[in-house]
Amino acid sequence: MRITVLCGPYPVDEHLGGTGLRMWELAQALAGDGAEVTLVVPRPSTFAWTGITITEFTEDAWPELIASADAMITTDLPDTRLLLHAYHCGVLTIVENAPPIEHLHYAELRAAADPQALYDELADRYRLQLLVADHLLVRSAPERASTLGALVATGRLGWLHHQQSPAMRHLITLLPVGYSRNADRHAAAANPGDPVDLVWNGGIWDYCEPSPLWPALAMLRDAGQPLALRLLYPPPPHARDAITTAIRQHGLDGLVEIPGDPVPHHLRDGLLLSARAIVCTGKDGAETQTCHRLRLRDAFLHRLPVVIDHYGASADLVAQHHIGTVADPRDTPALAAALTTTARGGTARDGFLAALESMRDQFTFEASMGGLRDFLSAGRHAPDIGTRRHKEALADLLARRPLLAEAPTHLV
Repeated sequence: MRITVLCGPYPVDEHLGGTGLRMWELAQALAGDGAEVTLVVPRPSTFAWTGITITEFTEDAWPELIASADAMITTDLPDTRLLLHAYHCGVLTIVENAPPIEHLHYAELRAAADPQALYDELADRYRLQLLVADHLLVRSAPERASTLGALVATGRLGWLHHQQSPAMRHLITLLPVGYSRNADRHAAAANPGDPVDLVWNGGIWDYCEPSPLWPALAMLRDAGQPLALRLLYPPPPHARDAITTAIRQHGLDGLVEIPGDPVPHHLRDGLLLSARAIVCTGKDGAETQTCHRLRLRDAFLHRLPVVIDHYGASADLVAQHHIGTVADPRDTPALAAALTTTARGGTARDGFLAALESMRDQFTFEASMGGLRDFLSAGRHAPDIGTRRHKEALADLLARRPLLAEAPTHLV
């Protein structure tokens, strides 16, 4: 089977982020199943893998890259021209599906001349994504629930789908925030960096940030139990001065390491291998309440216990599987205790490590993509695609929002 994987604005190179990494590892898993994968990226890449052809997105090339494929996979909120082209070409369409909640946090949205108008455009692009997808990939049970609700609201869900599978296995695959087995082999061969107690592996800075850690680390230092922290990502320019000032004010200059430049992908494994625990603190909001942060992948891949804030789905995952400690980041003593419990030796940490070891294979792509494999093997469009009801819904959306046939405004 020929599968074109469209990465949108997310690069797949030494400076890939969580979404680019997810597409790269999914492509590896599909190639391992024997698929001929073309990975379409926004800029040139030196990455290489058997069964994967990496090509740069260009306006001249993308129509044929889709038309010549049996199936197309995209990130969430892709260029809607690509979705419509795949639909008209009859190419099976698989989309990563997450509602556009995190975008409300983005500085680019806040700075827009009319933030609501820009968000309305994003929401309609999401509606088109829901309307034309044959199969959807979600990252968590909350995302699966929200996707089912959205499918009801857009008129996609109905008797045809229920007849095919009451569990909607033909329509949705829960592909968790995991890793490929190749990534496991690569990590095992990495050279560890300098030892450190904690690694902050963060996320999008608009709603994930480490500031609650400074008073907690200062409290531990004053108690004679210092812990060293390494940030895996340099702060964005608008936040760097505030972060370095706060570190200095708390007297943590020798305990907190901030990279001057983005850490190349091939060095991440070594830096994580040298740590004893991951810490990821975010702000309260609809996004943190509903998403599984992509960098939780590092916990399962590297067998690292997690300290995480108590805001929602990611905290629920950590607590449910007993792989770390959940704390209110506003409660400095509680956060300090969580850091100590998770990073230092003891019964609790031993339990976290045992839990990670026992369940980590469940978070490999290869173990999780059964629904996607079955869909690709069947090679059939979703049962409602092409029905009169579906055609009318799509025509109505395009008539109301004709710009869906144009290139989008990317906020990433």
